[in-house]
Amino acid sequence: MDSILFHRTSRKIRNRVNSKKLFEFDNFAVPNSMKKTLAGAFRDNVRVFLQNFAEIEEYTVGEMTVWSTLLFSQDEGVFPLYTVEETAESSPDPFCNHCEAAGWGHHFVCQRKYHFIIPEKENWNLPLDEIDETHCHYLYGLIHCNGYGHLIRVNGLKNNSNFFSADDTMEFWDRLCTVLKARYISARHVSRKEAIELSLIHGAAYGKSWFEKWGYKFSGGSPGITEQKYGETIQSLGSLNLDSIVADLKNRSRNMKRIKEMIDVYRKFSGKPLFTITDLLRLMLVFESRVQKDVSNACKYGGSETGGNSPMGFEKFVDSMTKDCRWPSRRLENVLYVIVGLLKEHRAKNGESGNAISRQELRDGARKSIGDTGLIDYVLKSIKCFTIDNLTIRRAINPYSKLAEFNIRDQEAPNGATSVRLRLGLSLSRDIRFLYENVLAEYIESHFFLTNYHFVKEWTIKREITKSNKMELTCKVLPSFDEMETELTRRLPPGEVVVVDPWITIGELRVAAQWALRDTYCVMDEFEVTQIGGLRRIEDEKVVYGTVGPGSEVWVRGRGFDFSTVIRYEDEGRKSRG
Repeated sequence: MDSILFHRTSRKIRNRVNSKKLFEFDNFAVPNSMKKTLAGAFRDNVRVFLQNFAEIEEYTVGEMTVWSTLLFSQDEGVFPLYTVEETAESSPDPFCNHCEAAGWGHHFVCQRKYHFIIPEKENWNLPLDEIDETHCHYLYGLIHCNGYGHLIRVNGLKNNSNFFSADDTMEFWDRLCTVLKARYISARHVSRKEAIELSLIHGAAYGKSWFEKWGYKFSGGSPGITEQKYGETIQSLGSLNLDSIVADLKNRSRNMKRIKEMIDVYRKFSGKPLFTITDLLRLMLVFESRVQKDVSNACKYGGSETGGNSPMGFEKFVDSMTKDCRWPSRRLENVLYVIVGLLKEHRAKNGESGNAISRQELRDGARKSIGDTGLIDYVLKSIKCFTIDNLTIRRAINPYSKLAEFNIRDQEAPNGATSVRLRLGLSLSRDIRFLYENVLAEYIESHFFLTNYHFVKEWTIKREITKSNKMELTCKVLPSFDEMETELTRRLPPGEVVVVDPWITIGELRVAAQWALRDTYCVMDEFEVTQIGGLRRIEDEKVVYGTVGPGSEVWVRGRGFDFSTVIRYEDEGRKSRG
């Protein structure tokens, strides 16, 4: 690991840093030596993780235990990931409105749930004073001990993009859930302005929700919004033709002149054809994420790869090259004239929109006239941006191929619309937001996003013997007919994951399932598993492997439901969601 930067981290955190318990935020993973230990179900793995890689804080939050795991980032130094363990027995609110919203209200209330929080930077050196979902934490996730959980809030640490800046935190969250073996995580889009923008812009640019980058799938939304309708809407939005947009909004938008100018500018400097709103937004987002703030503007692709925007005069450019090379100025000038001639020929054949030429192609063309390849390479490397005979020659990095390209443009009058636009360095993020407000929002499909909907990711259990030589099974309780008629009238909740050695007996599996169910659900605190198998009992003496396959769902029967407890269902017993 590189040297650790503490920045303004408190002395308390510095004194507690243990390299064995310090995790890289950008590449979160547990040591290989611990992977076998974390081979169980979530309820077991989270305990192992906290015991081995976290410290108990000296304070509590609402009588709940607070654990702290230290994370490390080259950009931010050392900072905490807090895990707050909440038990249903002592909680003032043991139920879960997030489960209800996700369609999991029929799940039994879990014995424990874990709040995972990375607070705002200004609070890194302060105690975690409360659990508040309204706080602008970098990360707030909640996972019940049965492995079902919710991503409540996510924000980015690096902020190198005004859009999708939370990618780094989302990547960390996904890795954490994978390591701990979460089962299902819901992520809820709500009708907040920033969430609407995120969905519209990412949907129009990439044809899918931002959450889908990490394997989340559309789960449901407001009445009338189906997965098919959702997919059709974002596909329709992204396929809007740019020329059709100009024609459609000609008499409808007071910003039509700016919309057309913006499309023309990005087409001119894109280096590839732009036909749809998807093409335009993808290009803009590539630029916006690659350049630093204050220099993110459409000219950057037309500008130098090193960030210099002001063109250098021809003579001054030649003088600057002669200071650091063995070739005389006349030979340098000769190479430049050849390069300019090649760029002119290329533009004449391909037009303004396709005048970019790769470094290799330009080098090969120059070799036909100049035998010294070292001289050619030196000149090509030196070019950033210079002018000659009312022409501007620039070197840039193509954001798609990542290769150096050269282009030639006519110099425009200082008061030309495009010249003013480029020299002002109009922010890409402002351009993207302008398109959102004045183009996307004008089309009827956009209003589809002004609602609530959910995305859910599933981590499937292994249908084979794992590398840790374990079998993962799902044990689902089958109540008696009387219980289903009187007490358990709702849809049955999901089964509980049990991880066992393949060679144990069915009788031993019965004990393991009983312990898992008691440890997980309040209503099953004293539940006794009497048999494995549904209506047909499987004999206790049989070996598990061969009787049931890895990844199977196994029905279990028993007695001892606590029907007297009011802590039964996550939605407090409301049956509106089944």
